[in-house]
Amino acid sequence: MITNGPIIIKAVDNANTIAIGAGAVGYSGAYILVDLSVFALEYKIACTGVPNVKLEMQQSSDATNWYTPDTMSNIASSVTDTNQHGVQLGPITVKWLRIKATEVTGVVTDTVVTVNLSAQKRFAA
Repeated sequence: MITNGPIIIKAVDNANTIAIGAGAVGYSGAYILVDLSVFALEYKIACTGVPNVKLEMQQSSDATNWYTPDTMSNIASSVTDTNQHGVQLGPITVKWLRIKATEVTGVVTDTVVTVNLSAQKRFAA
């Protein structure tokens, strides 16, 4: 029995895919970060043609006013393959997190980004 993860946490609306058209921006569902302290993101892109997607982490204390924390750089400035990727995240201490995806080529019309947020409590309860 696993008592302290890591586990995949689900977005509030269970949305773990982001569909974006050419030059468009899309967002994952919102994740609640309460009682969690260590985070990683797995992501993979599917599309026809060659993808080019920028990924950013956004946060909010009220799930309405979203922003990229001043201390954060992009998760990925340019993902140009369809391989599985993973990265450690260091969100600031607010309640909500979501992933913003921007299709950079302006040409690829059917990009789908699949994201999985993994989380763990730093210390077991």
